[in-house]
Amino acid sequence: MGSLKSRRKSFTFNERTLEIRVVFDDDAEWTTWVYEDGHRLAAVASIEHETVVEGLTQGNDVIGDLIEASVSDVLAGDVELPPRKVS
Repeated sequence: MGSLKSRRKSFTFNERTLEIRVVFDDDAEWTTWVYEDGHRLAAVASIEHETVVEGLTQGNDVIGDLIEASVSDVLAGDVELPPRKVS
């Protein structure tokens, strides 16, 4: 499974190559973010650290589930993304 912080998933949405990454923040939450070309675009979902620990203790892939749900939210258009930057 690797480090929780290194978990990520790439996908394509509206001809944009995006990535969901998991970030641990100062509020003791794991948050999934959408990235494009290494730039953070939008937060998608968060889960408390204690919930992650409890899930891992029970053998559940809580972070993997959070990543998959976040990808689904983006693909469903439930996450507002800024316009693509044109170089």
